[in-house]
Order: sequence, then structure tokens, then C-alpha cells
Amino acid sequence: MADFITVTELNKYVENILKADIFLNNFWLKGEISGFRLYRQSGHMYFTLKDETAQVSCVMFKSRNKNLDFVPEDGQKVLLRGQVSLFAEQGKYQVYVEEMQPYGLGGLFLYLEQLKQNLAKAGYFAADKKKIIPQLVNKVGVVTSQDGAAFHDIVRVLRSRHSGVEIILAHTTVQGEEAPMEIANAINRLNEHNYVEVIIVGRGGGSLEDLMAFNSEEVVKAIYKSTIPIISAVGHEIDFSLADLAADVRAVTPTQAAQLAVPEIALLEKQIKDYRERLTLAVTRHINHRSELIDNLMMRKVWKNPKILIEEREERLSTLQNSLLKAIISNIDKRHTQLSSLLSTLDALSPLKVKQRGYAILLKEGKLIRSINDVNIGDQAMAKIADGTINVLITDKG
Repeated sequence: MADFITVTELNKYVENILKADIFLNNFWLKGEISGFRLYRQSGHMYFTLKDETAQVSCVMFKSRNKNLDFVPEDGQKVLLRGQVSLFAEQGKYQVYVEEMQPYGLGGLFLYLEQLKQNLAKAGYFAADKKKIIPQLVNKVGVVTSQDGAAFHDIVRVLRSRHSGVEIILAHTTVQGEEAPMEIANAINRLNEHNYVEVIIVGRGGGSLEDLMAFNSEEVVKAIYKSTIPIISAVGHEIDFSLADLAADVRAVTPTQAAQLAVPEIALLEKQIKDYRERLTLAVTRHINHRSELIDNLMMRKVWKNPKILIEEREERLSTLQNSLLKAIISNIDKRHTQLSSLLSTLDALSPLKVKQRGYAILLKEGKLIRSINDVNIGDQAMAKIADGTINVLITDKG
């Protein structure tokens, strides 16, 4: 019987061959992601990397993918660094990924879009957090390279608009691996000193790769945390950088940033002069109007001959007093006549007057007898007449 090996031995042999190949243990591979799966429990990523005619299985363990700065998805073109080994249980080889990044500008745009979404969710671009640029600025901080044309443009425009402006440069590189941290540190230093009133952050334009420092999370966070208002001046008109979105005001160019940072003093002086002239004219008109009113008052008779006015008022007062006195006397006479008439009427109705005319008032036990029914035969009664009383006995009624 011929010699043989087991499947396990075969796979182990092939695995050793693959591990022994130096090239296959550390290489970069380009392709498009397909069938991407992320297992939440383990954190491992599994996917297929393919090109126009072939494909290979890939795995990126959690310990390797936890530092990815983008989220892989189907259809993405990526560059990955890894090694080939055999998955012995299934007898197939696969790439174990150590590092992965988007490929080309498409990948860069994808990375920026994902970073933008994450920062937006965290509130770094919120409109209600934007600070107002002061209307009159005398001290400006500039975060850029001292050797760049952008800085010289900013200085030139600032000086032309406000010759007395104080400019504080926080020098930093504006591209390269160290640029994001340098820019963020420069912004932080200006805030620590808290001397300037506004900060201009930027550079003089460039390619997307050149501008990546201003698309970094470090710079966005430094801008957001700044207590001093910040104007971004990255120098590109078409696309917004992440620094533009985080800044309080975005300028298209460094020149425009300088224009936004300080007012044009000559224009302000002209405006002040115009306001002064308008105020002077308004005050003059008001004074003239009041003067005319005073002149009109002084022309009145009371100011020319106040004695005549007093005499007229005294004569009017005397007339009113006489009229009032006459009215009082007339009212007293009228009331006296009415009282006399009432007294006469009351006197005529008095019981005494009735008795003087021969009438008598009959009383029984002190009560007035108004009807024959008020007495009975044999009752004693009293008759009051004008000059006295008479006791009477009721002997008959009818």
C-alpha cells in the first residue's frame, strides 16, 4: 500500500510553506471590499477583497481594527497590510489584516465624511455655539506659518484697514503629520494668554492632501473649545474644511479673513464724522424750535404788560363774587318763602285750630274715638275743647 498523509498534515505543511515566505508575511494589497461583516460580540471583521478577476478572504481581528479611523463597507477600495496563512480547519488560505486605509482620494473623501458626521453628532459644528466677532478689534491673533504668503497677506490687509492693530503670530506648520497638533496647540496658547480679541486660523490654499491638517479632529476640537472668536481662512472657495465648520466665521481667503477681523478705520472715522454732523444738525434744529416757542410766549400780553392781565383777572373775579352773592341771597329768599308757606299750611292743619272753631276731640281711655262703634252706652268719655276738657257719659248712640 502506498504511503499517504492526512488532510491535517497537508494543511499544516502548506501553512508552514506560507509562513516561511517572507513576502507573504508582510505586504500591501489593494482591492474592493465585498461581503463585509462585523461580529459585535467578538469585534472581529470578516470580508472578501476582490479585483476585476479574483478575490481572497480576509480577517481583521479586534485588536487590529479598534484603531481604524473609518468604517469599512462594501464597495470601498482599500489598501491593507497583512500576511497570508492557511485556515487549516477549512483548508483555505486567507489574509490576516494588520492595517487598512481607504485607497486614493475617494477613500480620503470617505474618511472626511465619516469624521464630519461623527464631529457633527458630538456638537462641534452647532450653530448656537458660534461666537460673535467684536465690532472693534485692536488685537488679532494669527495661527499660520510665518513663512507663508497667507500671513503676509493678512498683515498687509490688517494694516491697511487699521494701522494701529496689534498682530500676534502663533507660528505653526500648516501641513504634514505634525501640523494638526501644532495648530491645535497654537490656538490653545492664544486662549491661555487671553490677550487677543479674535483669532485667524488658516493657510493659503492647496490640494486636499495639503489641507488635511485643517480636517483633523485635533484642530476642530481646539477651535470649538476656544473662548476667543475664530475666523477660519483655509484658502479654498469650493469645499468647506472641518475647521471652517467649527469656526465662528468662515472666510474664503486669508485676505477676506483680515477684512472680517478688523473694521476699516478710515470708514469708521467717516461714519463717526457723518453721525456727528447729523447729531449737531438735529440738536441745532431742536434748539431753534424751542427758541421759536419761547419767542412766541414772550410776545404774549402777559409778558408785555402783566399788570393789565392781573387787573382783568381781578375784575373777572369781582364779577363772579357779585354773581355768587346775588345767587345766594336769591336762594335764601326763595327758601324763606317756601318755609313760610309750609308753616301756614301746618298751622291750618293743627288740632288746636280745629278746636278753636268749636269742634271737640273725644277720647276714651286716652284713645281717639273715631266711630260710634268705638263706644258703648254707659261708657265714660272725655271731650277736649279749645279751653279745657269735659267728662261725658254715653247714654245713647245712633
